[in-house]
Amino acid sequence: MKIKVLFHIDNLSEGGAEKVLCNLVNHMDLNRFDITIQTLFPCALYRIKSGIRVKSIYPNNNRFYRLIYRIETLMRLTYPLHMRHDYDIEVAYLEFGPTKVIASSTNKRAKKIAWVHCDFEIAIKDKEEFVKHAAKQYQQYDKIACVSEKCKESFVSMFGNDPEVVVIHNVIDDKEIIEKAEQPLPSIAEKRKFTLCTVGRFSPQKNYMRLLKTVYRLHEEGYDFDLWVLGDGEQRAMIEDYINGKKMESYVKLFGFQKIPYPFMKTADLLVCSSDFEGFSTFVSEGLILGKPIITTDCSGMKELLGESEYGMIVLNDDEAFYKGLKILLAQGEDKLKNYAEKSLEQGKKFSTDYLTKNTELFFESII
Repeated sequence: MKIKVLFHIDNLSEGGAEKVLCNLVNHMDLNRFDITIQTLFPCALYRIKSGIRVKSIYPNNNRFYRLIYRIETLMRLTYPLHMRHDYDIEVAYLEFGPTKVIASSTNKRAKKIAWVHCDFEIAIKDKEEFVKHAAKQYQQYDKIACVSEKCKESFVSMFGNDPEVVVIHNVIDDKEIIEKAEQPLPSIAEKRKFTLCTVGRFSPQKNYMRLLKTVYRLHEEGYDFDLWVLGDGEQRAMIEDYINGKKMESYVKLFGFQKIPYPFMKTADLLVCSSDFEGFSTFVSEGLILGKPIITTDCSGMKELLGESEYGMIVLNDDEAFYKGLKILLAQGEDKLKNYAEKSLEQGKKFSTDYLTKNTELFFESII
């Protein structure tokens, strides 16, 4: 008999958690698992293979239905009104909203799993208030699945290890990444000189202002390179204002959300991650699979991916350290980058789709 699994997430938009969820379900064995994804609103940005149900709770993403959602979630009605079914496992695949919803499940038979993609100790400002409210929700779960060891350490320090907290790494589609990276670079981009590339949502946690300030500072010092930024989000206007105000348009290119970012990543000379916090970075994982040199701030998951700067450079999580690290890589030239690229490619082989999918399937089967 198949194990019936419900994954609840806000949407299937361009975010990292959304992407890795699609990677996971697309590679799970549908002879063993009956899978449903329940979003808040209709969305169709990522491809889901045939045989997986995708349902939405509300018909439209507008002010009225967002208000209804807030009211129903506050009253613990979202699950009983919209999601009741005979699932064996119910997964809140994102923090906050989905975690609240599945915590109010009326299906007493189902095992419940809360997925954690971020380092709460960094992401949450008022930790005491957050723990006071969220602890009651997490107590409704049978397991907590964190995407990295750092996420687990952070969660346990705030909530303890009851329910049990485990590490389940994100599933990355390595074959698709390698295949699509061979596509031609879109006509909107032109490789002119040494090029940095970053991919991600324009949100505070990504700290693109740190990256832009560093790039501006290095250009003022005479370093000549381009920066490609792929993504979109709530901070776009602020980012554009900074670029325009500093007259950086000639060497900083915003390409918006790209469904297939891999030709950009493969063409670039160095991948850069300036985040304040991550869970288990999809962008850095994909960079390893493509064998690219990488520089990143020291946030959750990076040491699992890059070791102690063996497979890419990890710098302290502050503006000056990021500036100094990037300057070193620009100054040291091809040899340092070639060494990182070779080691990056070897490390990327450890994150194969088949291995990570099977590990997650075994985790589901173990709790039934």
